Amino acid sequence: MKRTPPSNTSAYELLKTDAELAHLRILVDSEVHNVSPVFPLSYWRSRVVHILETRHLFPAQLAIASALMDLIECADGVDRLH
Repeated sequence: MKRTPPSNTSAYELLKTDAELAHLRILVDSEVHNVSPVFPLSYWRSRVVHILETRHLFPAQLAIASALMDLIECADGVDRLH
């Protein structure tokens, strides 16, 4: 009998997503306010996009990821004006 992977997201994946979002909330907030950030905004954007594209998110997780994207986009717009 051939086993197929479950289509549902596992509890481990959900916890990993929560941990990654918590990590990104801290770092993105710090980086967008930093005069000389460690990584460019494109790096942080790609990390958030990866979460949005590869995982099934709960509404709260989606809200956090969306807020991170908004923060990055706003900071990117400010950078372009200077």
